[in-house]
Amino acid sequence: MASVVVVGGGVAGLTCAWRLRRAGHDVEVLEREPVAGGRMRSERVTTPRGDFVVDRGAQFVASGYRNMQRVVDALGLRARLHPVANTSNAILRDGMLHAGDYDSLVAFARSRLLSTGAKLRLPRLLFELARHRRRLDPYHPERAAGIDRETLARGLARIVGEEAAEYLFVPAFSSTFDADPEDLSSAFTLLSARFVLSGFQLQAFDGGIGLLTQTLAEQVPVRTGCEVTAIETNADGARLTIRSSRHSGQSGAGDREDRVLADAVVVALPGSLVSGVVASLTPEEKSFFARVRYVRGMVCFLMTERAPETLPWYGVAFPRREDVGLYGLAVDHHKPRVAPAGAGLLNAALTATAAERLRDAPDAAVVAHVIEALAHTPVGRLDPIATAVHRWDPMLPLFYAGYLPQLAAFLARRERSPRLAFAGDYLIGPYTEMALTSGMRAATEIARAVAG
Repeated sequence: MASVVVVGGGVAGLTCAWRLRRAGHDVEVLEREPVAGGRMRSERVTTPRGDFVVDRGAQFVASGYRNMQRVVDALGLRARLHPVANTSNAILRDGMLHAGDYDSLVAFARSRLLSTGAKLRLPRLLFELARHRRRLDPYHPERAAGIDRETLARGLARIVGEEAAEYLFVPAFSSTFDADPEDLSSAFTLLSARFVLSGFQLQAFDGGIGLLTQTLAEQVPVRTGCEVTAIETNADGARLTIRSSRHSGQSGAGDREDRVLADAVVVALPGSLVSGVVASLTPEEKSFFARVRYVRGMVCFLMTERAPETLPWYGVAFPRREDVGLYGLAVDHHKPRVAPAGAGLLNAALTATAAERLRDAPDAAVVAHVIEALAHTPVGRLDPIATAVHRWDPMLPLFYAGYLPQLAAFLARRERSPRLAFAGDYLIGPYTEMALTSGMRAATEIARAVAG
């Protein structure tokens, strides 16, 4: 069997390595951070109130994540995956929080979130989904390249009107993907809607979403604190230059540079970082990776003595017109065993504008921004007993208008770097399910390459 190095220890890279190892290949994962897991990682925060578990990136699993559900079963984790206790959502409009999901047509009709005229336009989205159903495969978004012509903002305004776009759909997308509507495409809107409608009951692992990547990392050899600085491949194999550190994966005087040889390599890094590491890309591959864009996100976690009575929902979205400075708020203490009984655990995603302004500010300034922003909403002023701020650069891939044709061309390219495969959410969609799926596909691709 072949020796394969997987660069990147997030869910895509770990799934790829796990699958290759199960097929009998000699695999090693190289991860720059001191702990594997990437953007699907949990960390424990100890306070006098008790321990909280903060999900640093990914927040939930969904019942419709078909490949992830299979991996959960294969790893023996089914008993530790539970439905989120409360999945209701609210949206802010004119200083009031309105239900964003409804259990009956009567409840929907009574809602004051949208006017009657806006409500009557909503079925047009279903018509649009039906009209393009043959192109809308969430696991193969490149098939929708032919309808990828306009932004999410423009497409939703055309389909359902300005009001429903502004107060129902855009807040949901922005709070989920931490992006402005001009940075996502209308085709992505339809793909996501199709994905959600296929089954999307929210679930979470007992004690944190990072259980999945932690378990995968226990199944394969992982070398942490190891940064890959260069990758070259040819028809005979791959050569990697790595910088190893004993100190939290950061460069320093005590770092050591080594060379690693393998039969093949899988690059499971964010797409925007690939060109800076892989020296042997083809011109077509270089062109594609130059166009991959990511959100630079910032998330603030607030831990409170008691669960706020003003937040009976799981998610709260803030439309841009409300000028809150946050995309949304998730009430994490509804997930199993992530907070002491009766305590509150919240996470707030800053808007791109706010995140850029506070990019280099101390954590205390970010926390102050979030507390002050929420104080001007019905959530009210919170008094956290502990906080955590996570800055992500890159965070989530942007499926912007015009991206899908480029993705389609990349996936169909004839000239490919030998003994090299890629994995990451930028290849399918900004969900952990799609990152995991890309890892599975990369394992299949590289296994065929070394077999040939």
